[in-house]
Order: sequence, then C-alpha cells, then structure tokens
Amino acid sequence: MILHDFLPSGNGYKIRLTCAKLGLSYQLKEYDITQSETRTEAFLALSPNGKIPVLELDNGQCLSESNAILLYLAEVHQSDLLPSNPLDKAEVMKWLFWEQYSHEPNIASVRFWLTHNAMTELKEQMLPERIQQGQTALKLMDNQLSKQNFLAGDHLTLADISLFAYTHVAEEGGAYQLSDYPNVQRWIQAIQAQNWYIPITHNP
Repeated sequence: MILHDFLPSGNGYKIRLTCAKLGLSYQLKEYDITQSETRTEAFLALSPNGKIPVLELDNGQCLSESNAILLYLAEVHQSDLLPSNPLDKAEVMKWLFWEQYSHEPNIASVRFWLTHNAMTELKEQMLPERIQQGQTALKLMDNQLSKQNFLAGDHLTLADISLFAYTHVAEEGGAYQLSDYPNVQRWIQAIQAQNWYIPITHNP
C-alpha cells in the first residue's frame, strides 16, 4: 500500500497508528500541503477533493477520508478495533462522526492556524469561538473517560485512535492546556504505552 500523507497531519497519523496496531506495512509518500502539493493534476487524479490522507491499495484503488480508511482497515483485517456487535460498532462510529464534526474543526484547525502562520483576519475573528468549542469537546471527552478506560468501552478501538491523533497535540499553538483534562491525559498516556505505538513524527 502507499499512504499519501503530510507527516504533521493528525488525519494521516490516524492511518499510521492503525497500521502500526495491525502490523501493516506501507510506503509513505509525503506532500507539503502548505505548498499546495495536493492541488496538482497528479494528486487530484488520486483524490479529487485534493486532501490527504489517501490510501492507495495494492490494486491501485484509492481511499480517502481518514475515518473511512480506518473502518476499511479494521474490517478487512477483522480487528477488534471495530467491534462486531452492531450496537458496540455504532458506539465506535458515533465517536468517528463526532470527531470530524465537533472535534477536528476546532482542535485541529486551531493548531494548524497557529503553527503554520495560517492566520487571516477572518480566522482571527473565528478563533475565540473555535477555542471555546474545542474546550467543550475536550471536556466531553474528559467526562466520558472518567467513567471508563477508553472512549467506547474498556478496550481500545478506532474511536480512540481517531480522537487521539489531534488531541495529543492539542497544546501545540498554545490554545489548549491538557492539564485541565486529567482523564484525557491518563488516556493519552495509556495509548502511548502500547507496544505498537509510534509518534506522529515517525516515518517508516
């Protein structure tokens, strides 16, 4: 497989973490999204939306949207990262949808704006509300993790991998303090202690 990715990306990191957990090998092909390298004709042929990550399978078929790729990998490899019970599976998928709607637009976007000199006048106006919504998301996670070890139950699932990717680097840029969310901090440490764990900077 070929993973078309941008190494600092949390969305791409989700795929790299899942591959590490499942013991899957892949070739990493990097693009600098700050230099519009995903807007070329060649990349758009792989992914018409011009976004990373894209997972190119051995047969040449390409998959996009990070959480869809996670679901594909877990299903194909029959991993317990995605439960087989329909209700438990729905619980995992709930967190995947929530991550893209309520978490990533606030945690990830704020991180990118503040660490890649991507601020504009409009983003400056949006920033306080985005930070507030990000704090709400982190508080919701902290409350959930006060009741159980992982987001969707007592063992690690795709829900945790998906939410871990941007949560563990939320402090980059200075908008969030993870010390305000002790259960989230404990959860981050539990994932980092896994024997298959790789950091976001890892390049295979």
